[in-house]
Order: sequence, then C-alpha cells, then structure tokens
Amino acid sequence: MRLESGRIAVAVAALLVGMMVAIQFRLQQVVPPPTATDRLLSLLKQSDQKRAALDQEVAQLKAQLHQKLSETAAAQQIANELTRDEILAGTIPVKGPGIVVTWSNGSAAPGYQLTDIDLLLLVNELRASGAEAIAINGQRITAQTEIRSANNYILINDSQQDPPFTIEAIGNPSTLADGLKLPGGIYDQSLQEGRSMTIRQVQSLTIPAAPPMQSHYASPAVKP
Repeated sequence: MRLESGRIAVAVAALLVGMMVAIQFRLQQVVPPPTATDRLLSLLKQSDQKRAALDQEVAQLKAQLHQKLSETAAAQQIANELTRDEILAGTIPVKGPGIVVTWSNGSAAPGYQLTDIDLLLLVNELRASGAEAIAINGQRITAQTEIRSANNYILINDSQQDPPFTIEAIGNPSTLADGLKLPGGIYDQSLQEGRSMTIRQVQSLTIPAAPPMQSHYASPAVKP
C-alpha cells in the first residue's frame, strides 16, 4: 500500500510539474520577452515623435497657405483698383453698353452751328447721367482733354475735328438717352435751332484709350 501511495504521489507531482511547464510556455508565447517589449515601446515613442513633427509641419503649411491667400487677395484688390483708375483716367480701351449720338449742323443758321461749347455741354450732360467713358470722333474724353475752337475747326486732344460729330458713351443706355432728351435739354434745343441729332442705344461698343499725356513739370510729391 505504501508503494502504491508513493507512485500516486510521484505521478501527481509529475503532472503538476508538466502543467506548470505548459503554462510557462504559453505565457512566453503571449507576453513578449523584456527585450521585445522595450522594442515596442521605442517604436511607439518614435511614432509619437513623428506624428508631432507632422502636426507641426501641417500647421506651418496652413500658416503659409493663409499668408499666400491673403497676399493673393491683396494683389487682386490692388489690380482691381488699378484697372478702375485706368478706366477713369482713360489710359486703356473699354467696352460696354451705352449710346451712340450723331450730331451735325443740319440746316442750322451760321449763328447756331455747333461749337466747342456745345460739345462741352454735351459731355457734361453725359457725365451727369452716369457715363463712364466718352469719345468724340474716336477721341477719348478725359479730365485732361481740351475741347476748344481754333480757326474753322474744333480741337479735341490736339486733333482737328469738324461736324458731323459721333459721340459714344458707355453707361446705362436708357439713362444716358433720357438725360439728353430732358425737356428743354440739348436734344430739344438742337431740333429747335435746326441742328440734327440722332441717339441710338446699343448693347456693346468699344471706346479707345486716350493719347498718352506728356508731363514735363509735374512729379509725385514726396511725403515729409
């Protein structure tokens, strides 16, 4: 009986040892050894560092993009303002809707024929009606344009012009036409005095640039 009991004890002990060895083997498979764990922690740390560096780079790129967009918007605004100033100054050709006026002496007596004063009044009336660009016989009218009588002709931008005059104006066609046809206005006076005036509304016309202005004495003022 003692021998049998000893064998059983040895068998149980062997079984327990076997189970412990099996459990230890499985733990070694599930839990990496210390060297593998350190390696994973190092890789994780490097990954975090790379992600932080990428986040910083993305932030810098966003800041640069915002700056470029702001510079582009500012440049576009300056370009728009320059174009507007060029249109107002008459230094570039322009196109748009407006009216075409043909004005001639018709059957007017010598004392009622067209003069430089008549053209100046017409230009003033068109501007008051919202004309954004005006030309007379192809001569762009600007703030520097002179319209004056000289002998038997009229000077416009130092160019000799005679009637009939073709006046082109860009703006709202109906508003420009109505401005000339106000009761007692230029159109009515022309008919009463024997002159001929026709007004045609158009959806598109082109007005050339004014001749370049020569500046001999004026220069930009220097700020103190």
